[in-house]
Amino acid sequence: MLSVKNLFITLFLILGTNAFAKTFPIPITPYISDYANLLDPETEARITEKLVKLRQTLDLEMTVVTIETRFDYGQFNSIEEFTGGLFNKWKIGVSARNDGVLILISHFDGEMRIEVGSSYGAIYDKRMGLVIQNHFIPYFKGNHLSKGIEAGVYETINRLQPTYDITDPKTLETTSLVTAIKRTTFWRTIEDKYMLFVFLGIITFLSFETRMRDILVGLRRCPNCNRRQLHRKRTIKKSRTGKERGKELIEAHCSSCNYNSMEHRSIPSVS
Repeated sequence: MLSVKNLFITLFLILGTNAFAKTFPIPITPYISDYANLLDPETEARITEKLVKLRQTLDLEMTVVTIETRFDYGQFNSIEEFTGGLFNKWKIGVSARNDGVLILISHFDGEMRIEVGSSYGAIYDKRMGLVIQNHFIPYFKGNHLSKGIEAGVYETINRLQPTYDITDPKTLETTSLVTAIKRTTFWRTIEDKYMLFVFLGIITFLSFETRMRDILVGLRRCPNCNRRQLHRKRTIKKSRTGKERGKELIEAHCSSCNYNSMEHRSIPSVS
């Protein structure tokens, strides 16, 4: 009787483990895996042609996948979890750049997601969300699934324009120096954090502006001998605060005729 009980427990554990196991489909082609049969042959051929050119000309791997439901592959908590897992399982994109793109449509779940490599940054997640909202969903609501996927794929390519310099899918046959530069991680970092760079640039300018002004004074003519030998030294006597003005002493000296001058100035408050 004990052995039968152990057998039932073992079977329960095996079945329970299989029920909660998470798996992923295998790719049909590197470009399109239409498991839900949402694409007609002509549309699939056109999309494949664009994705092949995209990979050949810009070395960008973009894959389109349709499934009936993500629950066919296990108990995934969300479409984000399934798409991220599939993206990593298939190793989409060049690993050194983390620049792959996966378009996933889960038909009967009424869900979809565009997963992009980590090198793109959060700004691209927002752009891909707009692509879904404005270019996939309007077609899907009218039950034009094949047209919606095609239009959405082309728009996804267009939305990558700031990085890949694409304005029209038909121009994918050619590349440029600008395209090559914009494909670098450095360019993506600047684009994703351009406001930070602007802020740092302003701070740097303000930090060196006074010093540069002092240096340029050396190019001015001395009011006494009229030679360009006038140098200036700036000394802070009282630092400015949020509400109070500061004070500084400006000393000018001519190395040619020993002309000297002193001037007390007020420094505007921070606020």
